[in-house]
Amino acid sequence: MPPREDESAPAEPPVIHFEPGLWMRVPKVEEMPKLPSSFCRMGSIPHGTTINAQGFQPSVTHSGAPNIPEIDITPIRLPLGPGPPEIAIEKAKVRPGPFMATGTITQKILNDPNIILRDANKGKDIIENTMFAVSTIVPSGTFGGGTTNIGFNIGADAGLVEAKPGNNSGNANAVDVMAQYWVSKIRTKVELDPSMRHGDTVSPVAQGPRDAVPEFYIDENIRIPRTEKAITVAYYRIQYSQMVVLDFNGLKWPHVTVATLAPIVHLKKPTLSSAIIEAIM
Repeated sequence: MPPREDESAPAEPPVIHFEPGLWMRVPKVEEMPKLPSSFCRMGSIPHGTTINAQGFQPSVTHSGAPNIPEIDITPIRLPLGPGPPEIAIEKAKVRPGPFMATGTITQKILNDPNIILRDANKGKDIIENTMFAVSTIVPSGTFGGGTTNIGFNIGADAGLVEAKPGNNSGNANAVDVMAQYWVSKIRTKVELDPSMRHGDTVSPVAQGPRDAVPEFYIDENIRIPRTEKAITVAYYRIQYSQMVVLDFNGLKWPHVTVATLAPIVHLKKPTLSSAIIEAIM
């Protein structure tokens, strides 16, 4: 993203993958066209794809931790059928050994990337969660949504056959986008000590290097203790699992990204006092 007003631009800007877009909450339409309330994600991916992913089903709230399903990233040959054996050979060329040695990538993650999300929930006191999904795939009897690609991506063959100059083939046709989101309310504790001051930030203790923990702004409503004190708070955390299906070279390739996101302090929010109140609601 561009530098803020009080920052200078770096001499060598980093290579980033910036996807500008908007989230819309679409209200229920009673007359024309009759539609339930929904979410919609509009986005522009910087390699030539735009998406409109809609929520075709209502959100669902349950108590406790979210039930996150498994997800498969195995590519399949087009037209639809079992994956060709040479895919295993191509995977081997990626050489994930260094990542596996550090535990960044494991075979379990390759088998099911959503295990990262389930692992992030272990040891958390999750009060409730709300799940909603968006997709560019339009169910029968409904309408709206979809993807659009530039010519470089889609080519003349839409990625459905073996890529050849004679076929005027594309490079990566993004045909479908699907994503599930889980918004969880989590109860935890933060430690206050006499050295802290109003305007400082405080976070729960992370349970590991991948643990996404929130930040809270110590506002004027907080009394700084004379001795160390544990305070119960609650916050909301977002998890998502997104699959982009890419068709190229006669393969349908599921491209999956997952993440766990916790709030950090921005413009003096979220405040610690609001997190304390949230914990008793």
